[in-house]
Amino acid sequence: MRTLGFWLVLLFAAGCASFDRPKPLTGADVVSLAKSGKTPTEIIEELKRTDTVLPLQASDIVALHDSGVPNEVLDYLQRAQIDEIRWRDRYSQSYFYGPGYYRGFGPCPFPPLRPYRGGAWGC
Repeated sequence: MRTLGFWLVLLFAAGCASFDRPKPLTGADVVSLAKSGKTPTEIIEELKRTDTVLPLQASDIVALHDSGVPNEVLDYLQRAQIDEIRWRDRYSQSYFYGPGYYRGFGPCPFPPLRPYRGGAWGC
């Protein structure tokens, strides 16, 4: 019984542990990565790792392009912005259809992770 209590306390403590998430990059950070000689694939991986979504307007995209950011990175930033808007729109309303509606009888109660990060909750 003592070991069960120990494991429950350990499990509770591990569940309450907080993880520091990396800060999202700014437009200036993306420009500095591009000027430092990183490949577009490396920049995109860094954007994914930090979960960066920049609210870009057309003039911002042109300014980033003029600063030397590769087209592949600009395409990714635009796609991430569109996916974020769609994700927020889809899960901004929460509907409850009653018990038994979920788990095979309706939509999953847990929204999936954002599409550009990949993965889902497994529903």
